[in-house]
Amino acid sequence: MHENIVRLLMENNVQQLYVTSRSALAALRSSAASYPVHCDLSTNEKIAYELALAGAYASKRTACILSTEGLYDALDPVMSSAYTGVAGSFVIVAVEENTEEVTPLGIFSKLPLIVTETDEELEKAVSYAFSISEEYKIPVIVQAFPGGYEGVNADTFEGPATDRKAAFLRKEPGRWAATPRFRYQLHGELNDKIRKIRDAFETYDGNVVISKGTTGLITDKLSRLEFYDEDASILRLATVFPLPEKLTRHFIDSMDEVLVVENYPAIELQIPDRTKVKSGFVDRGRGRPQFEEKIQGFTVIRDRLGPASSINMAHGIKKLHPDRNIMAVTFEDHFFHSGMPAYINSLYNDSASVLLIMVSELGDEIRRVLKSYGVENIVDINEIAELAWFKDTKEPVVALYRGMI
Repeated sequence: MHENIVRLLMENNVQQLYVTSRSALAALRSSAASYPVHCDLSTNEKIAYELALAGAYASKRTACILSTEGLYDALDPVMSSAYTGVAGSFVIVAVEENTEEVTPLGIFSKLPLIVTETDEELEKAVSYAFSISEEYKIPVIVQAFPGGYEGVNADTFEGPATDRKAAFLRKEPGRWAATPRFRYQLHGELNDKIRKIRDAFETYDGNVVISKGTTGLITDKLSRLEFYDEDASILRLATVFPLPEKLTRHFIDSMDEVLVVENYPAIELQIPDRTKVKSGFVDRGRGRPQFEEKIQGFTVIRDRLGPASSINMAHGIKKLHPDRNIMAVTFEDHFFHSGMPAYINSLYNDSASVLLIMVSELGDEIRRVLKSYGVENIVDINEIAELAWFKDTKEPVVALYRGMI
């Protein structure tokens, strides 16, 4: 899958490409000898995003390949990049490796967002995203389906047609950092960009109207409509943000009633007049409620707010409920992403909750880091049942587990 996405990006003349998975890196390395592209494997999604963004600041054509879940881990730069914009072009390909989707990020970050479901749609969307990014000087997100792209033939593709040189077009450090002095000006520029992109999205041929009955369905994915009325009319919107309002309004006006079918209300919240509109969320929740999960007598706190966010949440809950057995659960890469400062804070404030880290390759490195913090209770466990040993502990305990829970 990653190899084919890499080839597609090469076909679109990408000059700098950043990834976070080893399979994507392998695809990059096999292609780099033939294509004049700079490529890197980044430690985490935030770094990959920032490196690609920096290249786009310098007028390069850049991209990064992340998972849809991983893009949420890069929210710091994502939330500023619409304001700063780019001088070249920057496309983020977010691959659905699980059920997580990035459709809410369009409205939230003000970055244009296109959803794809097929090989043909992905090929079209990436090319279109680069053109939109270059014309309006803004990063663009493409949500890719969890399949394979059967696109460019590496044996026949000759690589980028041009070699754009790096150049900072505006020598104003404050403008690229989006400091408060420039925020008002940048906000006005961003609103103008969004209006123009909204108009451009009105004619994007990935947005499809299927006219049948007077009941309408609006969705970002046709695959969501398997169990809905076959006689209903359909508006499939690939351009989730900014919403093509004229196309959407015309469809709604022609219907007696409309149901918006999506995982998150990204489309629905952008419809100005929702008199005829009803919600049709496919999935309103994201798993079990935060405090319902129990393991070996512990209340389990997971990384629901970002990488290693469980550590801060567990610390706060333990302070409020010192008699409750609380266990934070995170991954080894999440610990190195954001968990170290969070855990230092919990130690400084005398937290006594248990931290379970699911490890694969970085267990020894984590052990060395924890020892440097003065943590003495670092244990390797082979069975989840062993966690029962640490109930009612009054000291910090870190359990390293080679497995998934």
